Amino acid sequence: MGTSTSSRGGGSRSPFDPEWLGPSDGVAGDGTDPGDNDVANPADGDEVDGDHGQADENSVEGDATEAPAGALAPDRRFAPARSSMSTYLGGGGRDALRSATKSMVSKGMGGPRRAAATMRATAQGAGQLGQFLAAARDGTDQQIVNWVARVRAENLSANDLVLDVVKEVLPGVGSVDEDSLRNAAAEALGKLYETAPDVDIFNLTDAQIADVIGFIVANDLCNRVDLQLGQTYEKLKFDARQIQLYRNDVKEYVHAQVRVVLDRQGSQRIDHHRLASEVLAATLKVFVE
Repeated sequence: MGTSTSSRGGGSRSPFDPEWLGPSDGVAGDGTDPGDNDVANPADGDEVDGDHGQADENSVEGDATEAPAGALAPDRRFAPARSSMSTYLGGGGRDALRSATKSMVSKGMGGPRRAAATMRATAQGAGQLGQFLAAARDGTDQQIVNWVARVRAENLSANDLVLDVVKEVLPGVGSVDEDSLRNAAAEALGKLYETAPDVDIFNLTDAQIADVIGFIVANDLCNRVDLQLGQTYEKLKFDARQIQLYRNDVKEYVHAQVRVVLDRQGSQRIDHHRLASEVLAATLKVFVE
């Protein structure tokens, strides 16, 4: 998911909670992607870098306060994050990247709890795929068993098999969030084949399934960084190769945070939906520390 997926619209002081995103369990009225409707817009004064962005960054430093249900998003909420991202791209290193992701979550998305509600479809999708892979391995769902048998008979390539699994488990109508999730899932499964080319995707260990769940969360978080902060690349006019190098570094950083969370979970068998939710929530909390 490239940086060109950034969208424009919905100016400053728009609600954190769009009407189409109803209340989620445990977060009354929470769950939003404020940034889907509020990406860098000169009319709103949301600059990528410069004095204004730096001033905002100072004001949000260390702020992990959760925005209350029904709250309006603050003016230029992603400006501090974009300012830090600009610093990172200018050679500021991981400290600047940490500052960017911290501000993105704490100010831009209303805090880690609200951000987790915003991205709950990520956790739901990752949990669904984990549950599907476990059922395929254990033969606990006859419909899945029959589907796996049909797919095995087609003798698909690894890439086509991944696409078929993602399509089966995560069908959608083509929204930005759904496309992002499917891309994240396909990339996570593809990672298995990179590390173990002979892996049987329908006979994974619990640890491998947990890794897939974690990689989906990490990949979709990277997509979120692209969506909210991607215009920084464009403003600074980096070429495609430079952009990809920086995006790979961002991905490495996010994956490392998720890996820490996964390692804390241990290897015990756990509900896949719960694991996905816990990994997402814990990673977002790490971002604002």
